[in-house]
Amino acid sequence: MTWWSILLSVVAGLVLIYLVLLGLLWRSRSLYPGTVSMRDALRLLPDLIRLLRRLAADPNVPRGVRVRLLLLLA
Repeated sequence: MTWWSILLSVVAGLVLIYLVLLGLLWRSRSLYPGTVSMRDALRLLPDLIRLLRRLAADPNVPRGVRVRLLLLLA
């Protein structure tokens, strides 16, 4: 396997997880109306990336965790 196929697999996995999360939020919205709007659900990914970036830069977080977060963001 080459590096780009590994990278593509990781990106595809993250997109799949995000789509499953959106599907679960959509189902939750249909079961419990008024709890989560689709606009809020779509805004979840940028907020999650910002949170991970802030955690990776926080000096209070153990170094091993910060390295894993940086690898996840890279």
